[in-house]
Amino acid sequence: MKTLVSVCTALGWVLITPLVAEAARLSLNGRVALTSATPVEDARITVTFHGHEMGIHEYTTERWARVHTNEQGEFTAVVKVPEDRYIWTHATIEIAETENSKAMTAIARCEIDDQGGGHCSKVLRVSPLVTP
Repeated sequence: MKTLVSVCTALGWVLITPLVAEAARLSLNGRVALTSATPVEDARITVTFHGHEMGIHEYTTERWARVHTNEQGEFTAVVKVPEDRYIWTHATIEIAETENSKAMTAIARCEIDDQGGGHCSKVLRVSPLVTP
């Protein structure tokens, strides 16, 4: 009887312990610079990854991440997604206005990886603010 209780207890722990969902990563590496190639430091960036359920274009999903650039204008946005559920197609990158650059929106194409995620890479040239 003690063995049966031990087996039931162990089985109970397995059943109530949440299973770790398989997850993949979506990432976008980028660099924000003025059209003169000067980096834009500490720009606020919102990245939205777009995808559709495998082969069914009517169902879309979006995941977003907010990041800031470093002093070289570089940034990385990463989100976790359900593995192999969606086909990730592109990312929309929204760059907020800074003290020396205008706001901008751009699109980057996603390259799908073998784990159900994807990766984008983009260099963004933003226009400087016109000083009076």
